[in-house]
Amino acid sequence: MTQFQQSDDPTLGLGADRPGGFPDQGFDDEVADLTDPAGLDPYAEMVTNLRSFLDYVAAAKPDDLVLTRLAFDLAGWRDRLAADAVSEREQLFAHRFDLPGRGQTMSPAFVVRDAGPERVTGTVRYGRYFLGGNGAVHGGAIPLLFDEVFGRLVNGHRTPSRTAYLRADYRAVTPVGQVLDVDVWVERIDGRKRYVRGVLKHGETVTAEAEALFVELRPGQP
Repeated sequence: MTQFQQSDDPTLGLGADRPGGFPDQGFDDEVADLTDPAGLDPYAEMVTNLRSFLDYVAAAKPDDLVLTRLAFDLAGWRDRLAADAVSEREQLFAHRFDLPGRGQTMSPAFVVRDAGPERVTGTVRYGRYFLGGNGAVHGGAIPLLFDEVFGRLVNGHRTPSRTAYLRADYRAVTPVGQVLDVDVWVERIDGRKRYVRGVLKHGETVTAEAEALFVELRPGQP
């Protein structure tokens, strides 16, 4: 059994004195180009290459020598990054709101087309990393996208809230490698409850729909 060292702990830094809190997740300041999201920004270039790397990891069937070398290189970079671990509040991953997908690789990069306090539209492209089988996006990656966009819409310029439930309905196959349209809107707000809906489309075909309830946090709630 593999023995993990403290430097392997993915929660490293969460126990820092400064709590994470909730940054304003709105879309107002997000400026991104689907064709060149990286530009000259070192972090943007890194995370863009990381997304592409994960797609190639999913697609490749390397030999043992390549795998051994890759594992060695990744371990070296893991240990190098361990020295730079910071608190949740200070981390860059998922906190770069000027980049597609907030500069993270957990979910596909959502690129904003138009945004307001009640609705946001944009595009997304699922890479090979999100393949479920036979050219289709993995079913679990679709509600992940909706939760990401829903959360940013309902929490932008509002008191933070958390997902209470999310339902996704699959209407057609969502293809890997195609640019898809995303349309999300706030249906209504009832006290602390925020209801939101969304649609994912490939051309004129609706591939998935979703609805969710977010509940506003009370003061002091994590």
